[in-house]
Amino acid sequence: MITKEMLKEKFGCTDEDLAKPLPEPQAWSQPFWEGTKQHKLLLKTCKECGHIDHPPYLYCTACSSEESEWIEASGKATLYSYAVNLYGVPFAFMPDLPYVTALVDLAEGPRMISNIVGGDPKDLKNGMKLEVVFEEAAPGVVLPKWKPAAG
Repeated sequence: MITKEMLKEKFGCTDEDLAKPLPEPQAWSQPFWEGTKQHKLLLKTCKECGHIDHPPYLYCTACSSEESEWIEASGKATLYSYAVNLYGVPFAFMPDLPYVTALVDLAEGPRMISNIVGGDPKDLKNGMKLEVVFEEAAPGVVLPKWKPAAG
C-alpha cells in the first residue's frame, strides 16, 4: 500500500500535491451537499415536468423551468459501467489504489458518477444492485459513494 509519507519521501510531494479536489457547491447545488452531510441523497426535481437532474443545474435541463423541489432518493442504484483504477492517477489518489470509478443508474432515473467501495473489484458486474454510503472527504464535506447491495 502506498502511503502519503512514502510519496513525500520518494517523490518530494507536498501536502498541496496530496490534497484531493473537493466539490465547490453553487447556490443551485447547495441543498444536495447539505443533504450528504445528513447522509441523505437529495435530487433536484422540476415542479413543471417532473424531470430529475443530476448533477443539479440552475434550471431544468428538460424544460428550462426554474421551479424545482428537492426529494430524498431511495439510495438504490444499478451499476451501469465501471473502471478499476490501478495506476496512472494523480499523487493525491495513489493511497486509494486500487479504486473503482463508476456510472450508476439511480432508481429515480438519473445517472451519477461516483466510486464503488466495500468489496473486491473483481466481484463487480454491470447490472448489479448498489446502495448508497456516505464518506467524509474533509471536515464538512461528505461524498455519496456506492457499495454492493446486501442480499
